[in-house]
Amino acid sequence: STANPTFHITSSGTARSLVTSTMVRSTLSLLAATAAVAAFAPSANAFVPSNAPRLAFAVAPASDDRCGRVLAPLRMSEEEFFQETPEMTKERIESLVETHPVLLFMKGSKIFPQCGFSNTATQILQSFNIDFHTVDVLADENIRQGIKDFSQWPTIPQLYVAGEFIGGSDIMIELYQSGEMGEMIEKAKADMM
Repeated sequence: STANPTFHITSSGTARSLVTSTMVRSTLSLLAATAAVAAFAPSANAFVPSNAPRLAFAVAPASDDRCGRVLAPLRMSEEEFFQETPEMTKERIESLVETHPVLLFMKGSKIFPQCGFSNTATQILQSFNIDFHTVDVLADENIRQGIKDFSQWPTIPQLYVAGEFIGGSDIMIELYQSGEMGEMIEKAKADMM
């Protein structure tokens, strides 16, 4: 389902747009030829059919020995061009915090932590035999930065228990050693039932 597909040539000579429908060979050939011409004559965009599938092409620059040749079409999905706003990230984080009684934002997963601090945090939580949810900040740059803004805490990992921000691994160690972590976990266990 395509609504007014577009195709344009950037000032660098690279044609860019979105893939939103199935490609047809004849249209692909037409667009490839148009992209090659457009690299040297930007007015060639007028020849691109308005209902053509959205594609992205790279045209070899003049400095390249393949000068003017259309390189392989790049296939891009709409998701690759979607950019989440900080407000959307905040809403996602709020939803995660509200949904999971014990939530750890960490580097990696509880099965395969990617840093020593995240490993320490998961070991502390696992010592209580509690089901806890983790979010891998390395897999989502928006969450990685967004969680720091959300909690106003600069480091990862970050623990939330019963919707409340607890802190990072250093605070978790202190709370574990003092016994306060056990009390928080027991409360979270009761909330889960």
